[in-house]
This record gives sequence, structure tokens and C-alpha cells, in this order.
Amino acid sequence: MNHVSGAKSAAKAQSSVAASATHSLEIDTAGFRYAAIDVVYSPFTATTAAYASVLKLQESDASGSGQADISGGSITAGAGATTGNVGAVARFNVDLRGRKRYLTVVTSPGNTVAVVTNARLSKAENFATDATGAGVNNYSNV
Repeated sequence: MNHVSGAKSAAKAQSSVAASATHSLEIDTAGFRYAAIDVVYSPFTATTAAYASVLKLQESDASGSGQADISGGSITAGAGATTGNVGAVARFNVDLRGRKRYLTVVTSPGNTVAVVTNARLSKAENFATDATGAGVNNYSNV
């Protein structure tokens, strides 16, 4: 079986996150061994020194509380683009073995932008076989 076909998605989109405001997504990683998490920013209206002042991962054993920064789990952002389809994209590749159950992605953009965080959990103990298990609205194996 292709391990990606058993993957689960978790996503959050905000159409407008003010400069230095916080966008976050908590991800339940139970039953998965790896995660690829993309944080996507829309094009910026003005050039900033960095597309995000904060971009990090936290972990906790409990949902909604006890999050602590993961050592090595922060990204130093460069300049974001003011033209094109995307202002910036950052990716966290996470080996979940030995990690706490909940990961939280936290970012504060350097300018007011739309932010989308999308996580793809893979190498599942039990493969998703329908939309609910895959964390999506529609599901197809082609």
C-alpha cells in the first residue's frame, strides 16, 4: 500500500491575519509517524524584513494546554514576495516518533496577509479509507 494514500490532513485558513497577530493550528498526531506541515502566506502588500516574526512548532500531551516550544522547531523567515500567487511558503518535516501527541504550529506574519496552514500526517498505524478518516470533505483513490 502507498503510505500517502493512508494519510490524514489537518488545515486552517484565515483570510486576514494582522502583522504580529497570531495564527495557530493544533494537530492531533495519534497513530501517525510523520508530518509535513506547510504554512502558506498570501503576497504581501509591502516589503518586510521577514514574512513572519514568529514561525515555530510546539508540542503537548493534552489538547489546548501545556504547549512547549520544540527545540529546533522554529524557522527564521526571510523576505516575503509582493507579487505572484504566494508571498511565502514554509515547511516543517516532523518525525513524530518520540514526540508528544499534539503539535501546534504558531506564526505571526510580518505584514497583514492571508495564512493557510496545512498538515499531512503519514505512515499511519491504520490507513484512512474514507473522507472522515482522511480529514477531508471528499476522498478518491485513483
